[in-house]
Amino acid sequence: MIYLDDIDMKILRENFDEEMIQQMDEENIDKILDYLEKNNVDYAKDLLISSLDLFLLPAEVFIKQFEKLKEKLGEDFAEKLGEDSSLIEIMYQD
Repeated sequence: MIYLDDIDMKILRENFDEEMIQQMDEENIDKILDYLEKNNVDYAKDLLISSLDLFLLPAEVFIKQFEKLKEKLGEDFAEKLGEDSSLIEIMYQD
């Protein structure tokens, strides 16, 4: 289950408009967070806060795109992404 504290919500509101925040689907986000946890992405909540738009994708689409990201970044994708979260933008590419 996703847990966002007051500070997390404050950051979300600074980065995204209320309409986008209202689109958050807890069940879908939980599926994505579970997938990221299984892939050793220990900073998944940080990704959620900085890249909410990706977490609004259906979990199946997110996972498919993240698998492509893993291929492009290589075996140490989790470390690379942890060092430079902007690499998540590769998920938008085909």
